[in-house]
Amino acid sequence: MRPYSVCLRLTLGLVLLAVSAVRAQDRYWIRGRITDGASGRGLPNVSITIKKQGVGTLSDSTGAYGLRVLPGLYSLTYSRIGYYSRSVPADVSRTDEVVDVMLNPDIRQLEEVSVTGRAPDANVSATQMSVVKLDMKSLRNIPVVFGEVDVLKALTLQPGVSTVGEGAGGFNVRGGRTDQNLVLLDGAPLYNTSHLLGLLSNLNADAIQDVTLYKGGIPAAYGGRLSSLLLMNTKTGETDRLSSTGGIGLMTSRLLVQGPITKDKKLTFLAGGRMAYPSLLLGLFPAPTNRNRASFYDLNGRITYRFTPNSQLTTTLYRSFDTFKFPQDTLYTTQSTLLTARFSQRVNTRLSFNLTATQSDYRFFLDGQGAANTYRYRSTLRQRDARFDGLWMPRPSHRIEFGSSLTAYVLLPGAITPTGARSNIISQTLAAEQAREWAGYLSDEWTPLRWLSIQVGVRYARFSNIGPGEAYQYAEGVPRSRETITDTLHYGSGKPVARYGGWEPRMTARVNLTTASSLKFSYHRTRQFLHLISNTTAISPVDFWKLSNALVTPAVADQWAVGYFHNFRDNQYETSLEVYRKEMTQLVEYRNGATLLLNPALDADLLAAQGRAYGVEVSVQKTRGLLTGLLAYTFARTLARVQTTYARDQINGGAWYPSTFDRPHNLTLATQWKWSRGWTFGTNFIYTSGRPTTYPDGTYRLNGSKVLDYSQRNADRIPDYHRLDVSFTKDGRRRPGQHRYSNWSVSFYNVYARKNPYSIYFQRVNTTTRSYQLSVFGTIIPSLSWNFNY
Repeated sequence: MRPYSVCLRLTLGLVLLAVSAVRAQDRYWIRGRITDGASGRGLPNVSITIKKQGVGTLSDSTGAYGLRVLPGLYSLTYSRIGYYSRSVPADVSRTDEVVDVMLNPDIRQLEEVSVTGRAPDANVSATQMSVVKLDMKSLRNIPVVFGEVDVLKALTLQPGVSTVGEGAGGFNVRGGRTDQNLVLLDGAPLYNTSHLLGLLSNLNADAIQDVTLYKGGIPAAYGGRLSSLLLMNTKTGETDRLSSTGGIGLMTSRLLVQGPITKDKKLTFLAGGRMAYPSLLLGLFPAPTNRNRASFYDLNGRITYRFTPNSQLTTTLYRSFDTFKFPQDTLYTTQSTLLTARFSQRVNTRLSFNLTATQSDYRFFLDGQGAANTYRYRSTLRQRDARFDGLWMPRPSHRIEFGSSLTAYVLLPGAITPTGARSNIISQTLAAEQAREWAGYLSDEWTPLRWLSIQVGVRYARFSNIGPGEAYQYAEGVPRSRETITDTLHYGSGKPVARYGGWEPRMTARVNLTTASSLKFSYHRTRQFLHLISNTTAISPVDFWKLSNALVTPAVADQWAVGYFHNFRDNQYETSLEVYRKEMTQLVEYRNGATLLLNPALDADLLAAQGRAYGVEVSVQKTRGLLTGLLAYTFARTLARVQTTYARDQINGGAWYPSTFDRPHNLTLATQWKWSRGWTFGTNFIYTSGRPTTYPDGTYRLNGSKVLDYSQRNADRIPDYHRLDVSFTKDGRRRPGQHRYSNWSVSFYNVYARKNPYSIYFQRVNTTTRSYQLSVFGTIIPSLSWNFNY
């Protein structure tokens, strides 16, 4: 479409809006709710159309919908992938009409499509952009290390999402740091997302209902992180019958049971667990890795009680536990506990709300078991949230969301205590930190015209760091350090240490150029009050969290994105092109030679940095047929700069330099090819540029010895990364709708056994400097797993 045509449409849209109120006087509502015939739950993303008039809409997350029409007789058609379509008559005379509809699953489609909870053309027709929704039914066909289905590793196949290296914990979105992602499981924040120090995700894929990642255009209801929002929800629990799902692999085994508790099926449950025995596989690796010992487990539980078809109470529990022991007698232990309670009420076809309370606990322990250095180091974080979320649809063209939240933080940055009578360790405990955060939001998704949709929202956040606690004051005119501390301020319980707040506007717009293509634009501002303190490239167990205070101000990010989306062959092929730019201020950076662990004057070693990220993401996806797949390419740059008035605090002379997560070229090719007799052949090929690192650029003498000199931060790069994985999956179902079946999966990770470098480090040996390469997986890793459904 020509540019002037788009401008003409926008101009005409403003004119039509001026007269829409007059025309609306003669129209009436057709409202209702669409439910799943098997479970009775509200069915989202159902297409409701009146073909003769050429109008239609989609049901919301609760199954509710609304259409405004002139008086008359109508035939409404309800359709959704994986369900039988249905046509229902409606007589609209002088009052609004209520039409509730139940759709039954179409078991004939089970082998041909996977129900993903989204419309077939959602990438074009939906207002949101920069959104990734995972198809949980297809994850089992993706080749992964150790044969374990991994939600987070599947996300890294998407454009704009990456990791710093093989086996690293966390993920990076559009050049952001790992702590800049808000990960919510049933509404509760999950601070640790990995098992085995990053080798596997700590989420049991069998228990997860849906996964949605917002790389941009984050809804106004959420905040607190700069880069992305990852929403995950556990399954609601089967209502028809008692069922079980599980599997046995070379490293893990899992079991998930769900079903009704009462005869009326109002009370349902879900309970699942996964345990691992990786020490058996670690013993096959060469020394010293074969002397490592590890174990983990994670648990999922959910109970749902439906008071009426329009109201329910849900409680969920998540628990994970990890231990990892190195040969040097060091034992790492991490544990996470999440609790959620949510009451949902649909007042009528226009209004619904949720009341949610959550608690998230993260604890880390490090036990030193040496002969004279036995100790326990610990750091903890507890977050409690209470929130209200409302949805009001005064008319089909308006979807208004509103709500507020209150958050309480309590964290212990670090403490170390001796554990033996002969231990040489001196006990030390850093002061605990506390804070309160309040936020309110309002957003409106408005569709004034069929080809134009606008979502505008705003969020206001207020943060207070409170006592008891203490803060150091430093001399003015000189760099901060322990030696320049001039005073210590003490704050009583509940007294404010520092306060911050601000508005966070959000906006997304969609213009349909044709029935199969659209142009989208988004902008959002976010603030982050909680920072992960780490001097490593990947998440490390000894990393800890720190709250914003008088000297560590909140980080702020502004992101703009423009995207073009086009589908081909009746939505069989989905293509997209997105361009983004992100500006960040007050990022936490570290002074050269900074001491992070157990440092009571940590503020003196922290610097405020600027960040800049920009890139282009291209995606081509085939969603149906015997051969499906994704081809994604991302060109992205991420830069940082530290400018201060003191020369000793400058990094690279105050110039822009590549951040740790700057990987310009990222290419992914993932395919799934369905063969006969239930076989599926899957492949992954991944290529990424090497991440920045710092090599020594000289030597100097210190006390008569030569020492390596590192002057330019991130001026070098490790070699590029690339890998090929393949898998073969056998589905044991002989007919559609079969409840009892099993499948086998064989996968080969890193087929051509490339020794991809995770890091390059240097050491002085006698009179020469030698370089060494560390590879996490330097060989092919075969895996075998058996999965069952009963």
